Amino acid sequence: MKCSFCSNRAIYCYKGRCYCEKHFVEYFEKKFVNTIEKYNLIQKGEYIGVAVSGGKDSIAMLYLFNKYKEKWKIDICGLVIDEGIKGYRDILLNYLKNFCKKENIKLEVVSYKELFGYSLDEVVKLLREKSVNIHPCTICGIWRRYGINKASKDLGFDKLATAHNTNDEAQSIIMNFFANNMINMARLGVKTGIRELKEYFVQRIKPFYFHFEKESRIYCLIKGFNPPLVECPYIVGALRDKVRRKLYELEYKYPGLNENVVKNFLKISEKFKKYAFEYLKISLNLCKICGEPTSRDICKACEVKQFLDKLSRQ
Repeated sequence: MKCSFCSNRAIYCYKGRCYCEKHFVEYFEKKFVNTIEKYNLIQKGEYIGVAVSGGKDSIAMLYLFNKYKEKWKIDICGLVIDEGIKGYRDILLNYLKNFCKKENIKLEVVSYKELFGYSLDEVVKLLREKSVNIHPCTICGIWRRYGINKASKDLGFDKLATAHNTNDEAQSIIMNFFANNMINMARLGVKTGIRELKEYFVQRIKPFYFHFEKESRIYCLIKGFNPPLVECPYIVGALRDKVRRKLYELEYKYPGLNENVVKNFLKISEKFKKYAFEYLKISLNLCKICGEPTSRDICKACEVKQFLDKLSRQ
């Protein structure tokens, strides 16, 4: 097929429009800029942290923030969480460091080992040795949220941009809906955060909210970024993996399903934020161990560490 905007061969089609390489890049970058400007995601002079993994989505987003930082008069810094997963994180981290050096982008690395005294590989080994049936993703999710927010505050970020795309967000919406988790629902949407709680949590923004996963892959291929095609070995069997596979299957049968999920969620997302604020303003405390915000006496991250410490002594 031919591009809808010129006579060149199309490489991508969506909603009746086809794009050649040149016009696809324009389409992809324009959607990034429009999302940021339409939803007022950043302000002049802000210091924006960009959460990166070394995968296609975050590499594309980091590159675009660096490209447009002068236009928006902002400073940026990449932030990567090193879980300590051999054959996965080490490969991506090596690529990411080289990419940032080439593009002259600041990069900060924060590790689970540094924060909690354990790498995720060590956690999994300990759980298996003690025959404890806890999926690694459960612990990783708790520690990742903690680490990203703490590092963002320590580094002085005004906002933290994450590369969650339409597919990621649709999965999160479905998972939290099934789990009846209203507090987590408040974290979803183009931008998160509750103004009254900004001293505790760095606001997260999602410039790729309306980008599809396959679009990021195509953009990286065109730009020649070629991030390593590796996947976390622990994701198999996790709920997200199951939901992801089912949504891909449904998207193939019913094109536009993921996009409809996220767009309809946006219409009601403020209600979840209001609910979360009403809950947290009553129950929000500072963890007795680490001093980070929590709705309990001891935050989940520290509880997990205490549990693992006890397990290792048995």
